[in-house]
Amino acid sequence: MGRPHTEFIQCQSLEWRQEPLLPGAWQRLLSRDDESGACTLMSKLDPGTHFQHGSRVAAGEEFFVLAGSYYVNGYEYSSGCYGYFPPGHPRREGYSTEGAVLLRCFDAEPRLMATDEPACDVQCNAIECLDTYRMVWDRSELDYRLRHLAGGRKILRVDPITGQKTFLYMTAPQTHPTNWLGLQEQHPTPEEAFLIAGDLTGEYGMMRAGAYFWRPPHIPHGPFGSRTGSFSLIRFVGGAHVNEWGRDMKAFDYNRAYKPVLPTELAKVATSPPPIEPSY
Repeated sequence: MGRPHTEFIQCQSLEWRQEPLLPGAWQRLLSRDDESGACTLMSKLDPGTHFQHGSRVAAGEEFFVLAGSYYVNGYEYSSGCYGYFPPGHPRREGYSTEGAVLLRCFDAEPRLMATDEPACDVQCNAIECLDTYRMVWDRSELDYRLRHLAGGRKILRVDPITGQKTFLYMTAPQTHPTNWLGLQEQHPTPEEAFLIAGDLTGEYGMMRAGAYFWRPPHIPHGPFGSRTGSFSLIRFVGGAHVNEWGRDMKAFDYNRAYKPVLPTELAKVATSPPPIEPSY
């Protein structure tokens, strides 16, 4: 079955649960594939958290620091930093003195490997530490049918084998489709996104900072607009990013009610407007 359509939840609606593999850490599970164990979650590290010396995880991991900072492999990952560790990549001297909140995306069950377990067959290089504040917004290759959003991208990773892409995406404030009408789009691969800041409105309501969705392939969506601007991390998983456009214009309205599509275990989240807190 893969991951169910989850569009959208505010992460603030979910409880922090103790991280089973790391004392002093907590997690919110955002989505999970019941077949492969691949998942996306938020991790919160308490001040003073230490990682197991020399630990390895039998899954590829992408991560983005939302708040705070932590250290691993000699790098400081502060707010806005991104990294990719292929399966079996060593994690040495990991700790967080002040605490941190991370978004983490695993391509398989995030299982700790035994110390004597053979190394994984790695086909992709690690991205040790990428400070996205030092990157420039790219507006040169955006789809012209989204130009009303006045957007920009910072591409963080493109998988050399599958072509899947991870990038930061921003939209300008006070944006909406021309004449409040726009086309819908769909993609041949799953898309997931986490709204880091701002707001973005679509047919399921207004997403605010902390909003998350996992959208399976070939689900039409849009049009979108933003009152204050938005800043998101987006992934197209398992294949290249392709926009396939419909032909019929759809109405846009900033005041859409919150009407999410959620799996059964998250149904209670849809019973009331999502809570908004100052932080994640």
